Amino acid sequence: MKFKRITRNFLKDYNISQVMTALFPFLAFMSVLPLVAYADINPTQTAILEKQQRDLKNSLTPPLKHAPMDSKPITPEEAESSDDSSCLVINRVELINMDAFPNAGRLMRWAKQAQGHCLDDKGLSTLQKTLQWQLVTDGYITSHVTFTEDSYMGGTLFLTLIPGSLSGINHHEDSHDYARLNTVFPGRLGDIVNLQNLEQGLENLQRLPSVNATMDVVLNREDLTSQIVVKRQQSRFWRINTFLDNAGHYAVGRYRVGTTLFLENPLSLSDLAYFSAGRDLDNHHDKGNSNFALHYSVPFGHWLLSMTGSQGGYYQSLLIDNSAFKYHSRWRSLDMQIQRLLTRGYNYKTVGHTGVLIRKSNRFFANSEVEIQRSDTVDWQLGLQHLYYARWATMRGEVNYQQGTQWFGARPSPGNESFSASKLINLTASLDIPFILGEQLFHYQPTFSHQYTRSNLAIQDDFSIGGRSSVRGFATGMALVGSQGWFLKNDIAWVNQRLASQLYVGVDYGEVSKKGGQFLLGNRLVGGVLGIRGSYHQFGYDFNIGLPLDKPRELNTDPAVFGFVVNWQY
Repeated sequence: MKFKRITRNFLKDYNISQVMTALFPFLAFMSVLPLVAYADINPTQTAILEKQQRDLKNSLTPPLKHAPMDSKPITPEEAESSDDSSCLVINRVELINMDAFPNAGRLMRWAKQAQGHCLDDKGLSTLQKTLQWQLVTDGYITSHVTFTEDSYMGGTLFLTLIPGSLSGINHHEDSHDYARLNTVFPGRLGDIVNLQNLEQGLENLQRLPSVNATMDVVLNREDLTSQIVVKRQQSRFWRINTFLDNAGHYAVGRYRVGTTLFLENPLSLSDLAYFSAGRDLDNHHDKGNSNFALHYSVPFGHWLLSMTGSQGGYYQSLLIDNSAFKYHSRWRSLDMQIQRLLTRGYNYKTVGHTGVLIRKSNRFFANSEVEIQRSDTVDWQLGLQHLYYARWATMRGEVNYQQGTQWFGARPSPGNESFSASKLINLTASLDIPFILGEQLFHYQPTFSHQYTRSNLAIQDDFSIGGRSSVRGFATGMALVGSQGWFLKNDIAWVNQRLASQLYVGVDYGEVSKKGGQFLLGNRLVGGVLGIRGSYHQFGYDFNIGLPLDKPRELNTDPAVFGFVVNWQY
């Protein structure tokens, strides 16, 4: 009775039309909330936009480089026994100062090959040259192997290893000296001079596009100490890169523009900082997107520390019963990485890295947060990168492991508790194979990418195919998304060196899969592309036409996709 009296009084004060007008937004919100909460408007959209952000970050990060000096090894000769009656019977070989060299094991293996032989002057010289070759091959270019007056006693041969130590690292008198060399080059004064350390220091200097650096090793033959003299030129301390393309997601703005301001060597540490900003150019008020990023990285010898913070969002309008409701998403991320050189040679380099990726996102419908879509994740990452120069190709490979954690207060979304324990592996590999037909230079450039997981992944970690960075011939947004998958891109490019351009054709193939196969339109895409890319003065460009060659029937696509990107650097 009390409830009926309250209701009657309420309706007396407000007519039915006023009540329904006031309640309509709430009722509409409640009616579509399950769809918004579980379908995320378009399940592929978040994964595609997340991949675009990763691609943008990778394009702004200096690639792995290798700057070898003239250090190609030559196969040594082996010391052989002699029939000369004046030869020395070698029962044992001792290396003096062996503990000073990390490659002592390899030196000793060569030395032991002389044991049990009778060596004349030629054989002794060959043994000495072989040990010297091993020192140089391992990078100890100023160290020496010598005999002394009492090198042979009672069947034991003694060879002395003389380490060549580092006495200083200095700028050349014509060098731009706004750079701290002691943090760039690995090692300390007094350490044995190692070619790998010198090459790494040179790469740290040249990681900035505005820097050109060379160095000389000045040897003091009296005590075998060496001075490293660096000649470094930096053309400028800042640069700007601006781009325009049509690679955006159709639902939040196809045309995109962005600019990046780079600060190179701001603290004289061969460090790099950049600020980037981007947004859509579509002249609509019912959809849009924007993003910002701030990056800083600095090398310390064999180490590279980097940090990238970014944030952004997108919005779109949903029409429900002739009323428009705004759905928008905001995200923030912080990527902290530590990278270290693991091994290198005259034609290869391997680095390892580990780090933490912190991501937070919130989604709103009609200005009310959809809490079930709130995401607050922290992932631990571990990976390897390898670069190899063969005579016939350049090879790059990378493997990354990612595991969800509960560090820094991370918490899964409601109903998605398993995401905090997700694990995945990403593998990428690429080749660049130059070849000549007639008198024309061509490049075959295959790129392979694969993601493997047995976990239930958050949407932003899903693998997508379809678009410019995977299977071309499909507009951004016309993609297949799954928890795991792979694709292979194949390009053949004709190089016109006079015009600084490449005419290329490609065919791509990709597959995705998902645990249980739910919500998949299909699992395979095949696409082709024909385009031209190149540069003219400060401008770069890429114009192409893509064609879908094979797709699921349910995936609606354009018969042809025109793509372009134009950038300007200063």
